[in-house]
Amino acid sequence: MMYDWRAVPVAAVAVVAVIGRLTFASGDGEVPVQVVTRTEWQARPSNGSIGSNELPLPRAVIAHTAGVRCNSDEACIQQVRNLQQYQMDTLGFSDIGYHYLIGDNGRVYEGRSPNQRASFAGRNNGGSLAIAFIGNFDEELPAEGSLETAKSLIQQSVLQKHLAENYELLGHRQVSATKSPGDALFADIKQWPNWSNKSLL
Repeated sequence: MMYDWRAVPVAAVAVVAVIGRLTFASGDGEVPVQVVTRTEWQARPSNGSIGSNELPLPRAVIAHTAGVRCNSDEACIQQVRNLQQYQMDTLGFSDIGYHYLIGDNGRVYEGRSPNQRASFAGRNNGGSLAIAFIGNFDEELPAEGSLETAKSLIQQSVLQKHLAENYELLGHRQVSATKSPGDALFADIKQWPNWSNKSLL
């Protein structure tokens, strides 16, 4: 499904902003996870109350936005801003629905705080760390670097105690009636650590 999002201009300052870095310890040393903050992508403020999550969360859920893919800072910032506008103005959300979004440029875009309840999975919003790949992944996978970024982000979330050490990894379609994260991406995440075949529908 492709959303007809209205374009939201991106100021040049957002594109050239210094990107924050998070790191986590791995067997190969420290691996940087690049995170573009809400300030850097010029997020709108929330316009309503958002429920809270109790950390650490028991599951990470992989979704896709079903929109246009992006592979540059400028394009990905544009897509994140478009998605926030669509979800707030058309769907009536208080803010962008995911905790993190990942572009084909391998960068992570900050959405809601993990201690805030996501808005993407109905009754399963609570307890879910919502990670969305920007684009539609029914027929092909995100860039390889982006897939590795997602795995690193999950490990980082465990170290930050945002995600439980014994977390379960699920696809969006396992917690909500949707095709997300797309057939190709769903097949791939079944091979990731901690994937569970359970359904919460």
